[in-house]
Amino acid sequence: MTFEFLDHTADIKIRAKGKTLVDALSESGKALYTAIAGESKIEAKTVKEFTIKIHKPEMLVHHFLTELIFLFSTEHFLASKFDLDLKEAIGYKLTARVSGEIYDPKKHKLLKEVKAATYHELKVAQENNGWVIEVVCDT
Repeated sequence: MTFEFLDHTADIKIRAKGKTLVDALSESGKALYTAIAGESKIEAKTVKEFTIKIHKPEMLVHHFLTELIFLFSTEHFLASKFDLDLKEAIGYKLTARVSGEIYDPKKHKLLKEVKAATYHELKVAQENNGWVIEVVCDT
């Protein structure tokens, strides 16, 4: 499980990998918060929960990251731990419990304001060694 930032002209492009789609989603969440707050220590003090029901894996990634961006934009919540449960039947049902804390300027560095996850260049693919997510986020 890893993530990296890829070159992109104006925004942030994330590549997240995992053995499972859940692992890759978790890595994409970690990458998002690293883009926002760098390597700041984020403690798992508070839990936020949400559920996403959707038909396509690309839409699942988009909605997951949008929910995380919403939590930061409205509550200044930074997550460090992702407990995700994914059910696949007709589409996907993701139940997410993310743990973290409220942004504290004395403790956390704010690097970028991430405004939105986009569908531009969005890729969700199962490859030989697991799952890969590539997503561009507007800053």
